[in-house]
Amino acid sequence: MTRSSTTRLLAIVVLLGLVAAPGIARAHAEREAFFPDGTGTVPKYRPMIADRHLVVCRPESARKIEKIENDRLRNDNQELLKECRFHNVQDAVNAVKHKNTTIYMLPGVYREKLNRKQPKCGDKLEESGPDEGAPILSYKQQLRCKHHQNLIGIFGNDNPNDDVRECNAVVCGLQLEGTGEDTGDVLITGGFNKKGNFAKLNGIRADRADGAYFKNFTIELFEFNALYILETDGFVIDDVTARYNDEYGFLTFAVDHGVYKNCNGYNNGDSLIYPGSASDVNNGNEDYTQTERWAIEIYGCKSHHNALGYSGTAGDSVYVHDNEFFANQSGMVTDSIFPGHPGLPQNHGWYTDNLIYSNNTNYTEDNVQSGKCDVPPAERGYKPAKGEPRTSGIVCPVVPAPVGAGMVIAGGNWNLIETNKVWDNWRAGFMLFTVPAAIREETDPEKAFDTSHFNKYFGNFMSLTPGGETDLNGLDFWWDDQGEGNCWQENDAPEGGVTSNTLYPLGLPDCDSGGSLLLPINPIKSALIAACATYDRNDATFRDPPGCDFFDTPAEP
Repeated sequence: MTRSSTTRLLAIVVLLGLVAAPGIARAHAEREAFFPDGTGTVPKYRPMIADRHLVVCRPESARKIEKIENDRLRNDNQELLKECRFHNVQDAVNAVKHKNTTIYMLPGVYREKLNRKQPKCGDKLEESGPDEGAPILSYKQQLRCKHHQNLIGIFGNDNPNDDVRECNAVVCGLQLEGTGEDTGDVLITGGFNKKGNFAKLNGIRADRADGAYFKNFTIELFEFNALYILETDGFVIDDVTARYNDEYGFLTFAVDHGVYKNCNGYNNGDSLIYPGSASDVNNGNEDYTQTERWAIEIYGCKSHHNALGYSGTAGDSVYVHDNEFFANQSGMVTDSIFPGHPGLPQNHGWYTDNLIYSNNTNYTEDNVQSGKCDVPPAERGYKPAKGEPRTSGIVCPVVPAPVGAGMVIAGGNWNLIETNKVWDNWRAGFMLFTVPAAIREETDPEKAFDTSHFNKYFGNFMSLTPGGETDLNGLDFWWDDQGEGNCWQENDAPEGGVTSNTLYPLGLPDCDSGGSLLLPINPIKSALIAACATYDRNDATFRDPPGCDFFDTPAEP
């Protein structure tokens, strides 16, 4: 280690020591997971009515089908209703006999009553769980006791070895599709048990379920994830809405060949969209373009009224374009903060042509610090009462989301952020700061400061609406002045140019000159980040960490 890096490491240690705390806030806890081998493909949609299919319906399905305005769609639903043999989605999943089967969910509300209670098989499962008590189970345990944590379980490895990821079951290639006119016609709902706690940790768990395709339904009211895809090579989330979940809407982890498209969601306590630990296919590529492909593509989604619109620890090799992130506490965050995520540190995201605006909603102050989130889950008000705005459900942020931030890179490398439209974010349009490797429990001294380097902000439209009107961000660019090769060029802004907090004498480094140089750590900026990283919504002190202003609503510029 060089003398300068030793000095930087000591400075960080001192800064972290200034904010004594129970520990850095944790992301989700899960079993040790492994990337797929990359031999899969993105599954193709099988149009209605697919040859090989099963049908699920509810008592209200016939009545709802009569109200479908589109003649062809109504007729298709009526034909499918004649074939209905199942009233619970899991029963249909269990009845699949062949790969590449489609399950049609006719309009109605699916509560899966048979699977809501804790099964007896869960009594003997070893609990080695995360801070809030949910057990971490191996794949074998999940397969053996599908509904201990999950309302609906899709498990693709019939003969599992926990160190070998494969999909060999008949549910591989499963398509789960709602048949209504829009996502609201088919609802999968979790809710609460008699004790007032969440009935299930996860809504749908697709584990080692290569080729899974999810389309045209709404899913809500789960403690961890509404739709959870793990160790899967090839999946699509297409026109699905996730809402009113304590943590995540859509969470994919250790996956490859994935697509999120035309998704929607709100009132999630972490993020709607979480492509964490996407397959690290571009690792080592010293360029902004992919070597072969992206692991995950996300487009056409609207994420709003969440703690975070988008988040992704080790969100590697992602192509995120043509989405809207608005009215969240923070619009987008990708990071290298939390340990236990394959693919750290985060690298090679391409974020382009997104609309990122008005992310100023202060859920932490309104709900966590006020004590509204202290009551049992059933009493918090996750789902608004009838007649209330649909986005007015309570959000209890799990992570330290800075109020008023458009997009945050908290430790990431080789990200290309270009031609986005970013306005009316009262703290900053973009934030970039380094995260020492010790935070993620990396002990190799050579990696002590391996973020944030070579991030390129090019051609973004700052503090300007799509119509060309001025609507200021607090700052256009907030940067801790750290990292090598970070650069900003051809970003447009109202008269006067882009605004930033950089201490570089000539302003933000441009790309033609090679970008930023490694500089001594800025103790003031770094102390702020260290303080905010200790956030804990369940701790009376650290739900408002001393020295942290992330949860103070910035003044409107």
